[in-house]
Amino acid sequence: MRRKHTLAPLLAMSLVLASTSTLADEIVLENGDRITGTVIGKEGDTLKMDTPYAGTVEIKWSQVKRIATDKAVRIILEDDSRVNGTLLEAPDGSLRLRSDDTIEGGPIPLARVTYINPPPEVDGGVISTGKLNLGINISKGNTDTEDAHFDGEVVARTLKNRFTLGAIFNRSRSYGVDTKNDATGYAKYDHFLEEKWYTYANALFFRDKFKDIRMRTTLGLGSGYQFVTSPRKNLSLEGGLNYVNEDYYVAEDNAYPSARWSLNYDQYIGQTEMQFFHFHEGYIGLTNAEDFFLRTQTGVRVPLWEALKATFQFDFDWDNTPSPGTQEDDTRYLISIGYHW
Repeated sequence: MRRKHTLAPLLAMSLVLASTSTLADEIVLENGDRITGTVIGKEGDTLKMDTPYAGTVEIKWSQVKRIATDKAVRIILEDDSRVNGTLLEAPDGSLRLRSDDTIEGGPIPLARVTYINPPPEVDGGVISTGKLNLGINISKGNTDTEDAHFDGEVVARTLKNRFTLGAIFNRSRSYGVDTKNDATGYAKYDHFLEEKWYTYANALFFRDKFKDIRMRTTLGLGSGYQFVTSPRKNLSLEGGLNYVNEDYYVAEDNAYPSARWSLNYDQYIGQTEMQFFHFHEGYIGLTNAEDFFLRTQTGVRVPLWEALKATFQFDFDWDNTPSPGTQEDDTRYLISIGYHW
């Protein structure tokens, strides 16, 4: 009798442990290892899984032999068919899908699965990111100065398309007199031919009263390569042809075809939420290489509270053929606070 009382709690505990273990997703690798946790998603040859013992782990899809989930997931197959359901145990190299309590599909080869829990832009949706930053400095008394900076950008991304729209404004006054007054507006459309290659159309508008530029307009086409795209790191390089039209207040107007290049890079520093960024683009005249200008932005974004971030930024601009009486280079040191999403 004692033995029965002793074995009963152990048996009950083993049943509880067994039942709780079934409440987790499980994959079996080609080498026989088993990993339990929660499937985050699969894209390319990478399956991401959240585990209670090692956090998020990345597994090569080619090394997965079997997969089963406790809850429904969304999958996209190589023929672009899409279905929701729970993944069930199946013969090696395949999976079965139960779309509800009564319907079960036949085995599907794992090689046909292109996505599990695809990101919104892949599944026909739109991902929108953006920022609105504001910096103000007002000094009164022995010094009477006012400085204002604003920049904003919105990026909307679908699977094949990306739209970017942005603006920058800087103004400084000293004893009631403007000492800086410039504005930049830009727009770009990217169409992805493949996962990383894309073509683009871009427009850039710039005015600066103190550089004698009433309006500089650039319109162009080109191609780019997205080396890296992820929530924590992005890197792209672009090149193309543009038409530049420069309208001056005093100097003689100018217009010319040009070649354009740009680099856009951002990355979170280590495991922190501090983000380093660098962007630059340059234009060089095709009929006269002296017609050359460049603009760059480099800095660090530091989280403050939820979506609020502080930005410490250094801008360097170069105009190789400035209007008479103005300088080639412009530098700015900016500190701003903004909302990022």
